Amino acid sequence: MSWQSLATVALDVDSDIAPERAHAITQALCRRIVAVLVIRDGRVEPLASGCLYWSGGHLILLTCRHVFDDGVCLGDLLLTLGESGCLVALRTLNARCVEHPAHDVVAIDLCPRRARGALQRHWFPVLLEEDCEMARPAASDRIVVAGYPYAQMRRIDGTVFARPLVLFARTVAIAPGLQASYARTVRRVDGALIHAPALDGVSGATVWSVRDERDQVDCVLLPAAVQFAFKHDQYLRGAPIGAAHEMFARLVAR
Repeated sequence: MSWQSLATVALDVDSDIAPERAHAITQALCRRIVAVLVIRDGRVEPLASGCLYWSGGHLILLTCRHVFDDGVCLGDLLLTLGESGCLVALRTLNARCVEHPAHDVVAIDLCPRRARGALQRHWFPVLLEEDCEMARPAASDRIVVAGYPYAQMRRIDGTVFARPLVLFARTVAIAPGLQASYARTVRRVDGALIHAPALDGVSGATVWSVRDERDQVDCVLLPAAVQFAFKHDQYLRGAPIGAAHEMFARLVAR
């Protein structure tokens, strides 16, 4: 099976993001969204979304813990390789993982000496330093999440065509985890009103805080949460990014 990511236009629930900035952020995040796939009965199927991080010399995939529901094992997972259309199996990377005991988050160490070549050629991992702001509360209530919903995928002649979702919103709560509104009808940043897709498949995606907005385009994105649940006309929820910080420290210390 091969993989093809399609162009997308960002959606805005209630953030009033400037279209120019939304376009720039969409371009940046589409180079960071990793689709997590699974082999079931010999067939490759989409499962979740994730993002790659560097920490202490380790290349780590951050995604949702429920990728391991229904008997899925680490060796059953595959990752997409950017726009190449190719996939890489985790069983070839000597991967190991740490699950958070309280949150729906898992960190998967991809053994960088073997993974670095293929994955770094196609993705832009987030550099994570020990003193970074991952564990601090977000200073901005404007957030963006980007992932691959099942509703925007089609399999044609052995290729999965997937249109990523990039969604801007404002947080309504940050404790014990992040929560934002998710309407059934949303506005695209080009002005069109559309039915918002179900977010199945976006689980595991990093939720970013949009900070330091200096003009109509320039801004800073900082990890704020890991998306794991949604309900139309009610909420989008994310586990606090501090949970990931704890797991990264455990993987690097091993």
